[in-house]
Amino acid sequence: MHEVTTDILRIEGLRAAHVYVIVSAEGLTLVDTGLAQETDRILNQLKAAGHEPSAVRNIILTHFHDDHAGGAASIAGLTGARVQAHREEVPFIEQTIPSRPRPRLLAIFSRITKRMLPKSAPCRVDVALEDGDAIEGSGGYRAIHTPGHTPGSLCLYHPERRILFCGDALFNRHPVTGRRGLREPIRMFTADPEKARDSIRKLSKLNVEQLFCGHGEPILVDAGRQIEALLRRLPRSSAARE
Repeated sequence: MHEVTTDILRIEGLRAAHVYVIVSAEGLTLVDTGLAQETDRILNQLKAAGHEPSAVRNIILTHFHDDHAGGAASIAGLTGARVQAHREEVPFIEQTIPSRPRPRLLAIFSRITKRMLPKSAPCRVDVALEDGDAIEGSGGYRAIHTPGHTPGSLCLYHPERRILFCGDALFNRHPVTGRRGLREPIRMFTADPEKARDSIRKLSKLNVEQLFCGHGEPILVDAGRQIEALLRRLPRSSAARE
């Protein structure tokens, strides 16, 4: 684990999505929890940096996909942390209803990965967030609802520090090819690509200096301009044309 920027740490050596740690006077906040089998790696790196599990006070889940929320139930149980997510994502994280229908290719891919990886356990969500909510215990971040990749995809935004954690609302590396560069969510993994583009448009209106994606390296300088450049390359959605 290393410090990416002031009071933001990143867990190292995870197999899929990044897990970030926000350090504040209120304790530690995890942004996502990785795959189900990565819990020990995450907690061991925290201990090596001098943080006991009880220091983790909050877990913010950007969305329900296994590479982001797979370890949520086990980490919450071991730390006592509150789990927070957008209201529309709660039933998928708690597994009270199945995930929504997906494109055939994604459904096939999901069946293959579920045979290779441990099944994620249902995780109770303690706080259901709405767009614009202050995220309690996070040190000043607000919830930004960015539907498209999933119905309740969530970003964390700190307006004073101009920091944005975007989960999979944006990618800075293709998760299959490894190609680098800021891009929209991968279509085969995205429930509603048109809504996802509308969400990118919403993010482009924020004042963002530093961007932390779930996949790819952080952008630590002038990230907002890169989001705007990406938006100019994308086809306009029907909502934007109205």
